[in-house]
Amino acid sequence: MPSNALIYLDVRNWASNGSDGYTSTTASNGVVYSYNYTGGDNNGGHVTFGSRGHATIEVRVNADPRYLIQTVGFTNDANAQLSLASDPRGLTTVTMHNQNSAVQTANYKVTLTDSVANCTIPCDPQIINK
Repeated sequence: MPSNALIYLDVRNWASNGSDGYTSTTASNGVVYSYNYTGGDNNGGHVTFGSRGHATIEVRVNADPRYLIQTVGFTNDANAQLSLASDPRGLTTVTMHNQNSAVQTANYKVTLTDSVANCTIPCDPQIINK
């Protein structure tokens, strides 16, 4: 049975300097933000499951309270392995289910809202079922 994953997401309203462990991303207002996932594989938010069986992935926003989860989406989920446990809008924690019954590499993208700048910020690591 695979282990469940706990991931933390931090976001800043400025660009990464390239060596701070953050990834730059462009918000919906055109401003460059940066984000950093800790936990998961190599402390980067990616999660790899090496054995079969249902698993959960919990992402907690560990940042200024102005940042809340707006949506969570999945890409490259060709085998329909991933789903949300509940509607994450307006929260700082989201739980995802991984059926983990098929081999695939998919991405989850947490989109945050910045209530001060009134914009959205995309943040997207991978989930790998081997």
